[in-house]
Amino acid sequence: MRRRVIRTIAIMIVLFGTISIRLARAQERGPSTPEERARAVKVSRDLENNPLGKDARDQRDWALDWIEKIPDITVNVCFDFFGKLPDPPRGHSREITMQMIISSAAYMIEHPDKVKDEQAVTLAGLLGSLKAYQAILKQDAAARWPYVDKLIVMREEGKLDDYVGETRRKCAHDGDDQDPNTMRARVETPSVWKSFR
Repeated sequence: MRRRVIRTIAIMIVLFGTISIRLARAQERGPSTPEERARAVKVSRDLENNPLGKDARDQRDWALDWIEKIPDITVNVCFDFFGKLPDPPRGHSREITMQMIISSAAYMIEHPDKVKDEQAVTLAGLLGSLKAYQAILKQDAAARWPYVDKLIVMREEGKLDDYVGETRRKCAHDGDDQDPNTMRARVETPSVWKSFR
């Protein structure tokens, strides 16, 4: 228990230091360009359809780095949507969870009128992750993730929207406690964020 408390304190110190650095860098960077936004949407769709493709890792890294740096698109992410995350990450959990950030950003670009509709943005991000997961299973059947399988069943039964609403409320409440699984996509922490990259 004490090790966990010490680890949490260390994470928080690194997080706050990193936030300051990231905010300073974000202020140096101007807003996203139309070309970058078009590329981000294309990358998102490509990664949803072929998350294990030849250039997928580079594309994913570019998109996540871009989202971190631009000041005009912020993606709030709570990894509670995926249940208990494997620690350390295994299989293709990184690709699946990171797709939620990228798909959320793509949705905001394509639907600027919905940018403040957190329910719609979160649902779109989760649907992008589910699509990527199903594409991964076609290439690697051993990558099955039972919790994500339950999400697919919820989607098929029309219950995913309710699940997203309930989980968003839980994440918002947990955010008060600085849950290490909840972060802004723009913030990078060595111990949490990089473990998902």
